[in-house]
Amino acid sequence: MTDEHAMRRELEQVDAMIAELRSQADQIRQEVGNREDGPGDPGDTTLLISSAEEQEALVAVLEDRRGKLRERLGLGAEG
Repeated sequence: MTDEHAMRRELEQVDAMIAELRSQADQIRQEVGNREDGPGDPGDTTLLISSAEEQEALVAVLEDRRGKLRERLGLGAEG
């Protein structure tokens, strides 16, 4: 496997992880915002919000990695 092939494969994996983490963070935030039974336990709400924020932080790290891979592949940092 060539270096370029390996980087393209990693780029695909990073893109998939970003999409999954974004989806999970969105679901968590929707769960917090759509509670029909009222605000619920503040501790639970805080835990859910913290979980969403952690996933968003991971997305930022992965987006940085994706940008670096794209640059090395000559695709530009955005995409």
